[in-house]
Amino acid sequence: MFGVVKSYLKGATPATLYQQMSQRTVSTWIQQWTCVGGTCAPPSSPPQNALERALDQYVGLTATVLRGCWAIPLAAGVLLVSRALGAGGLYVSGFYFAAYSVYCLSNFARCREAHCIITGLGWGALAFVAVVAAVLQLNWFQPIWNAFLIIFVVGHGFELVWAARRHTHALRL
Repeated sequence: MFGVVKSYLKGATPATLYQQMSQRTVSTWIQQWTCVGGTCAPPSSPPQNALERALDQYVGLTATVLRGCWAIPLAAGVLLVSRALGAGGLYVSGFYFAAYSVYCLSNFARCREAHCIITGLGWGALAFVAVVAAVLQLNWFQPIWNAFLIIFVVGHGFELVWAARRHTHALRL
């Protein structure tokens, strides 16, 4: 049975594994953040190993809520729920930032979108800071969410500059 599943997954990409839930290539950056959703980077190559398959699966499963028109309502919902929880809200925020970080780093590893290296590393560090602040019961809720937005702006600003100069959204040196 596992041989059949393994042969089915060989050469699969997020678009083939999760057709209803995967991102697709779009022509403009603004389309990434509308209900069109998608990526401006070239499609990733077929996965060559289990790690690449896992990265593709994670991106395919989370792209519909972490990117596109659901990204902003989800962020607002997490912000409101986290704020309502008080001190425990930093744990929820930290989990959310970690999920986004893994998404961005997975996406960068597979399709090289320029902003993902900045947002992936930035939100990963922010997830750690949020959890530490929660453990130490620090009142850092607002500065942490401000940092989330700053990382977003810096990452996507970098990608816009990169794309304008290199004529691609993919970060390849």
